[in-house]
Amino acid sequence: IDDLVHIDSTSSKSDSTPKKSDDPDKELEGVVAYVGSVQFAPGDDWIGIRLTGTSVGNGRNDGSVKGTHYFDCGEKSGVFVKRAHVRKQESEPNNDDSVENPVIPVPPKPENHWRVLVASDGKSLEKASFLLLQSFSRGKQHRDVIMNNREFTSALAAAIRSSTNMDFKLDALELLSSFTMHYCEPEEELMRLFCDVIESQTRILQLSRDRQEQSSSKHLLGVVVLGLQNFISYQNAGDQVKPLHAATDLFIFLSETLFSGPKSRRTAVSKTDGILFSNLTSLFVLFLGNEDTRKVLSTTRCMSSLIRFVMMSSGVETMDCHIAFSNKDGEEYWEAAHTYCLQSLVYIVNEASQKHLGTSYTAMIKQCQPSSNAFRTCLQHISDRVHGGAPAVSARQLLIKLERLS
Repeated sequence: IDDLVHIDSTSSKSDSTPKKSDDPDKELEGVVAYVGSVQFAPGDDWIGIRLTGTSVGNGRNDGSVKGTHYFDCGEKSGVFVKRAHVRKQESEPNNDDSVENPVIPVPPKPENHWRVLVASDGKSLEKASFLLLQSFSRGKQHRDVIMNNREFTSALAAAIRSSTNMDFKLDALELLSSFTMHYCEPEEELMRLFCDVIESQTRILQLSRDRQEQSSSKHLLGVVVLGLQNFISYQNAGDQVKPLHAATDLFIFLSETLFSGPKSRRTAVSKTDGILFSNLTSLFVLFLGNEDTRKVLSTTRCMSSLIRFVMMSSGVETMDCHIAFSNKDGEEYWEAAHTYCLQSLVYIVNEASQKHLGTSYTAMIKQCQPSSNAFRTCLQHISDRVHGGAPAVSARQLLIKLERLS
């Protein structure tokens, strides 16, 4: 990067390579601005060059090709060529020539700043940048400046969507999630970003078999769902439905995968899983006060998953679906998720909701439990705990409601 080079202007006729100058024997010159693979052609030996001197204006692009940004330069002053057609300059350009045709630095476009940062693979620079921003964000004065810079948040959101660097995404989303505790009005752009992240990472969990990738996705999702919790109450009632759909689809997939999967999967649950379940279910509790969102939670699929999660986390060790999270790192998150599921069911289970389902709770529970009376057995076990606290109270309430509605 930054080497002065000569370029063979007749090397290719591709749109990304230099056009022929009026003098066919004249070579173009410039500074190396990008090295590596590109999306418009195969191979990893491409060189992106910012033209200088008399070569300015004889390029093919401005550092972007087919919508992908690689480096910054002026219009028609960027080219891409194969490494074989580039030769490093042996000496500095003539001073008179550089004065006659001065190179004017082109500042990076604000919306491309984070894409450039990620594409440069400068991980230490990227990490340092976010540590600095997070440090600033702890003080109200600096935090307000960053939060109110819409250009910054829009550029960062675009970079999150386009980047495949999970470390970058996590740092960026943790920063944006920390801002959500301080918003006092609807933030539509941030809401759309969080919904997009939940949907895209849910698809990764559904398709990937790589444990490291799954763990990274769950960590990312835990951060985003926590961010949603912080400012969801400021969103318009109608705007709350989409994020809830995304969150319930994720919860249903995760809980059904655990419930129906092999015992080894339930044995291998981690603190990261517990945090994600805790954040999802506490989000459900926040949605219970809105009639439109409560209807989303009252569907057969969602209620079945809530019931199955309660059975898995009830502590009845004789059941095949039992999750042994006691005495594990992150036990408190599983306990919290267990409590939130019970509270959600207590709120949802009523006569009007049963009519909305189009079937009885007895029939629905029969379909989703592993054996006869398994759910009632779990509820009884929870309610009989010594010092059972909120889960015991909710279990008793649920038993009474189910008895009355059966």
